[in-house]
Amino acid sequence: MNLKQSFLIAIILGFIGLAAWEMYWRSKPDYYKANLEDDRYLWAEHRAKVESATDKDIVIIGSSRTAFDFNTHVWEETQGIKPINLATDGKPPLVFFEDIVENTNFNGTLILGITPLLCFSPGVEQRNLEAKIWVNHYHNQTYAQKLGFWVSKPLERHLVMLTSSELEFYNDLDLKSLLKTIHITTEERPDNRFKLLKFSANDEDRNLMMFPLMVTKPEFAEKVQNVWNSFLPHIPDYEIIKDGIPTVLKKYEVAAKKFQERGGKLILIRHKAENGWNKHTKRILPKSMVWDKFVQQMNCPAYHFENYDFMSKPTLPDWSHMNAEDSKTYTKALVNKLIEDNLLQKTN
Repeated sequence: MNLKQSFLIAIILGFIGLAAWEMYWRSKPDYYKANLEDDRYLWAEHRAKVESATDKDIVIIGSSRTAFDFNTHVWEETQGIKPINLATDGKPPLVFFEDIVENTNFNGTLILGITPLLCFSPGVEQRNLEAKIWVNHYHNQTYAQKLGFWVSKPLERHLVMLTSSELEFYNDLDLKSLLKTIHITTEERPDNRFKLLKFSANDEDRNLMMFPLMVTKPEFAEKVQNVWNSFLPHIPDYEIIKDGIPTVLKKYEVAAKKFQERGGKLILIRHKAENGWNKHTKRILPKSMVWDKFVQQMNCPAYHFENYDFMSKPTLPDWSHMNAEDSKTYTKALVNKLIEDNLLQKTN
């Protein structure tokens, strides 16, 4: 057999292997879907829209609750304007808020979704550093990086085996994630790894949509709940961390004041959390000591899920995020409430 034939056989076998690998993961549609990875590249594409946004436009920032709980398509159907969705899974909104205030002239409406433990706890500095990586990528991205993202889009849209995330979910399909699932457990070396499963897929407007199995298979949702339970009880009480909170609140206040002085409108949204999560929030960041002071300092309209039936009505499968259908109902109700309160203008 000559070298040319060997090379051809290797290509054919490689193609068959990749096809079999892809078909295997496609046989699990409840767990995996082909979609653009919600990474710094996709975020940067949407961040660029803020540069030309007007005072009529809306920008949404926040962490994963905001990304799951709002649906920008329903928002557009209800109000007539599609928001620019800059919510980020696993990252606090402060760095993104400061970026918009300091590096753009945007003076429209900014929706700031709040997850207290990811916004106000002094221990989230590492998450802020990760957010800065995204912001720095947007401002410093090269033409080669833009071209690479453009080339990768068709592949990500159609190949399930490319499922991955910068957050490194335990069930991602990239080689690095698969290798991490291999672990030798002994009595001296127990398996105490952080095993957060990916339980959603995003569309190209960066709406995070929870997989239906989180509702239909409670045992899967319980695996996610167990991850929250693995660290929430160990976060220190308010009395231990309280001295660091005013500094965090002040950073938000400074950005808010500058944004409002140039005509921007800011609206705070405190999304629902079930008791399994919220009991820890109340222990770590009591509402009267943190949220109430935060709202006062920000000097803007604020909506807390405990004050509105439509905000507290959905049941959250993992205690922290809405399923895809509830997010549509929630978005419509909230947009109508903001229109009713003259904070948004209906254009359709």
